[in-house]
Amino acid sequence: MFRERLADALDAAFEGPTAVHVALACAPAGSGKTTLLSGWARRARSDGGQPITAWATVDDHDNDSHVLHDTLVAALVNAGDPELRRICRGLPPPSPAQRFPIGEALRQFADPIRLVIDDAHLLHDPDALADLESFLRAPPARLRIVIAGRFEPPLAVQRLRLDGKVFDLDFRDLAFTADEAAELLTEHDVHLPDTDLAALMKRTEGWAAGLRLAGMSLAGHPDPAGLIANFTGDRRAVADYLFEQVLEGLEPREREFLLYTSVPATFTVALAEQLTGYTDAHDITDRLEHQNCLLSRIEESPTVFRYHPLLRSYLRAETTRLGAKAVAQLEQATAQWYTEFGDALLSLEHGINAGDHDHVVGVLSESGLTLVQNGHGETVQRLLARASRSVRDHPAARLADAAAALAIGNTPAAESTLAALEPSWPPLDGTADRQRLLHESLRVQAAIRTGDLTPALARLSLVDAGTTGDPELDAFVLLQLGRGRLYQGDAAGAEGPLRRALAHARAGRSPRTVLHALAALAAASVCRGRVSEAAEFADEAVELGRDAELTHDVETHLAVLLGAWCRWIRLEDATESAGTATVALVDLDTDLARAASSLAALFGLATSQDRHGSVAAIHAGGGSSRHRPPPGIAAAVLPSIHSAYLLGGESQWANECVARSAVALPGTGDAVVIDALAHLHDQHFERARKLLVPVLDGNLMCIAATNLITAWLAEAVAAHRRGHRARTHSSLAEALRLAEPESVLRPFHDVDPSIRDLLLNSQGRFGHLGGFADRVVASLPARESGPTEALTPRELELLGELPSWRTAEQIANDLCVSVNTVKTHLRGIYRKLGVTTRRDAVAAAHTRGLL
Repeated sequence: MFRERLADALDAAFEGPTAVHVALACAPAGSGKTTLLSGWARRARSDGGQPITAWATVDDHDNDSHVLHDTLVAALVNAGDPELRRICRGLPPPSPAQRFPIGEALRQFADPIRLVIDDAHLLHDPDALADLESFLRAPPARLRIVIAGRFEPPLAVQRLRLDGKVFDLDFRDLAFTADEAAELLTEHDVHLPDTDLAALMKRTEGWAAGLRLAGMSLAGHPDPAGLIANFTGDRRAVADYLFEQVLEGLEPREREFLLYTSVPATFTVALAEQLTGYTDAHDITDRLEHQNCLLSRIEESPTVFRYHPLLRSYLRAETTRLGAKAVAQLEQATAQWYTEFGDALLSLEHGINAGDHDHVVGVLSESGLTLVQNGHGETVQRLLARASRSVRDHPAARLADAAAALAIGNTPAAESTLAALEPSWPPLDGTADRQRLLHESLRVQAAIRTGDLTPALARLSLVDAGTTGDPELDAFVLLQLGRGRLYQGDAAGAEGPLRRALAHARAGRSPRTVLHALAALAAASVCRGRVSEAAEFADEAVELGRDAELTHDVETHLAVLLGAWCRWIRLEDATESAGTATVALVDLDTDLARAASSLAALFGLATSQDRHGSVAAIHAGGGSSRHRPPPGIAAAVLPSIHSAYLLGGESQWANECVARSAVALPGTGDAVVIDALAHLHDQHFERARKLLVPVLDGNLMCIAATNLITAWLAEAVAAHRRGHRARTHSSLAEALRLAEPESVLRPFHDVDPSIRDLLLNSQGRFGHLGGFADRVVASLPARESGPTEALTPRELELLGELPSWRTAEQIANDLCVSVNTVKTHLRGIYRKLGVTTRRDAVAAAHTRGLL
């Protein structure tokens, strides 16, 4: 597979109207270059000998123009073609006038020829190279040349490159793919699962020699995964190969350069100078790169270099020969370098490697929170695990560890770490240092998840948040203060800290903090019923998540869901975006994925072809335990969920929703509104009105502002059923007044099917709200008529009992009739409604406004 892939590439380069003259195959030892070329040559011979392929392997003796010419001629003579042999044997010797007579002679030959010049990196004689350059610049029309070596010889071929006459094959082209590596390993009777193969590819980066050595080691090994995990450059076979094939022949200064610069994973020339003290580090780097010493540039940052993983692990093992003190000094110098140039994570890693307590504590104090907020929490914890005990016990390290634990969802570990720090802090007096501020903020972050929020938030509220002058810390503290208030149901109180958090975050170094602040502000705006503003915050958060490559962050997907809610509450299409968030969250958090699936089903219920399936999906996704939403967000969707259950004929789930609302939203107008909707559905109109009085009077507040619209609509329905026409109209007018600024249409669809008729009855009497009222009416489905009007009074009475889900015997006892009478009426109801089950009868009755 490997040979075929690259042989095909060579064939394609040498054929067609834009065929190249020269192919340069230059790669480190063991890259499979010779294997590729020899297989390519054999394939040409097996295809009938066309084109003719000649092979010349050069060595140090060929650093003479005449000798090099003779070597090429000998290769052509031995290519097996009689005519070519005749031409070559009749050549005049090289002369000052004709340095490479082979070129002119081959112009007489009509058949295509391919000439491979292998080990060309050994050529260094200026005269020999100059003559070869002349030969390359104007070769015979039918001649194609392959120059192969460990690195490119100093040939002036840039003009040919610009003319498109050179085809380059380098280490990246010669690297094995995973499939090709698997094929190679089968030659050693080694068959790896995908995970182990991926790990081996990461270790070897497709380097043929590394894969071959791995195959030899893995053959018959009882623990392939363990061997791969420890397959490094200091394994004897790998180390011997690297020494003999890569390092042998290097000058002592070059070897020392490799050793010192292997301490960082990547380095620049300036860092190399810092580590080695060599003022000619630039020249050494160029020379090593040119010689393909498994040194390459980072593609995205061409001034940054790295070693192949196997070579670096070999070199790192060799650094131990320098002694612990010398290695620590190299690590310390690297750590200081990264501090100076703003890479806190690498500075932390090398500081820990150096055992420099003060440096590590300084990095954690200055940048620990930023590292966690930038998604490096797990790495910070891994590095701290191998730090000294004195470092791990320092408050800065413990706070960074707690922040990392919260970032990856390990709340108990974070709480334990924070509790251990508690005795070390003095009493709060209105001011606090950086570490104390971070401690109290992390306590709030943890308490949001556990529910024990009040004491943690009270403590954080005692200090002056957002005044340290560190944008990242101030943003984080204010973010936790705002989110804490949001989770307490105080969206208005959350808004100020959240807006300040956003301002600080924009001035800081973490786009993730900006994202979190935007998502929290979107949630606060949803709670306050400011739909347009919520949509703007949510859309900006989603765009930032995409641009900053934070699409894996949970907050990005929560922002998607909040934006979907904004569209759904206005009767705009929200299903697709909610579905996208659902799919993305599956790989991140199961609870969140279920909650997102529930919302996607709710948002798509109106157009669903399977109402019962959608209602079941809504119910299945409720109640996420790890990531409960702020109460205002739950309050904003629970009335619609309750309505969906009733529409689906699931009265038991509807009753559970009422009970859940009372527990999740205690003492709020939202829970009362949902309870009133349940009584309204059961035709207990007076009870529903009494429940709504404190909400409508403003004595009991809703934490989701849109629920006040629902409350006035419920009051309108109850007043209508009680015959209070004036109250019905005034309640409708108040609902329209609240809904019109943000075009909130959803509550008009969820409360009761009679809303449309009530609006039509008052048409023309809503003043400046008349246009919006007409828009609401146009969005509502017309109530069906026909068979349902034929229901008898007794059938209507019995229909009202169906949502209770009591048995026919129980209903018969209440109505003082026989069971058979009840069953007869039920059959009549089902027939007239065109249904066959009790659940479908309840759903149809809701649709037609009979319940």
